[in-house]
Amino acid sequence: MEQIELIQHWNYFCSLAERLDDTKHYIYHGLQKHNGKRELVHGKVYSDVFKQIIVLSASEFEIMSKALCHKKGVKTKKIGDISETILGTFPKIIEFEVSTPFWINTPLQDWKTKRIDGGKNIKVEGLDWWFAYNSIKHDEVGSITDATLENAIIALSSMYIIELYLMKEVFGNMSIVYTYPTVYFKCKYLPHPVSSGEGLLPYEGGLSPTERYKKECPELFKKYEIESK
Repeated sequence: MEQIELIQHWNYFCSLAERLDDTKHYIYHGLQKHNGKRELVHGKVYSDVFKQIIVLSASEFEIMSKALCHKKGVKTKKIGDISETILGTFPKIIEFEVSTPFWINTPLQDWKTKRIDGGKNIKVEGLDWWFAYNSIKHDEVGSITDATLENAIIALSSMYIIELYLMKEVFGNMSIVYTYPTVYFKCKYLPHPVSSGEGLLPYEGGLSPTERYKKECPELFKKYEIESK
């Protein structure tokens, strides 16, 4: 993927983030305690807007993930191939934290694969929003209850992570977020706004995003190496 093409995809992500951010005006995105866990108050609320965000985010997630795999010299077709390649190349991606104005989460923490049918096929687990997307795609009316606020946030968060990883591969850094800042989402590796009026992250000693993540989180973008015995 060329740099100009990635910029276009990043701008597309930013537009989806703005669409999600707008829903704060009529649905509260905050958290509550339930059975000892903090969860979204209205996480199970579903709507056509969330359906659109989920479908568009999942489609873009697939496109960008394929591009990331291709950047590493691997051609992929299905989500199983994509998952196995990315998790094998970037095993720390599941630890990547994403913050919203109300929530800090690791959207890919349960992402994993396993070989089935004697190793012929790959089963993907831990991407509930992706399975919701598939349900909506094949049964739009019957699966509308899968088009929830929670799935919309996690789908976009997952897309955000893949975009940043690909950005690092294509540009060598993630400075594009300064030129084209997004709303609603941020991560601790980048000082850009959370959403309108939220301001910037605290001062980080004059370090650029590239310098900071190289210093504090070098393993996040390192290629996975298998130790040979």
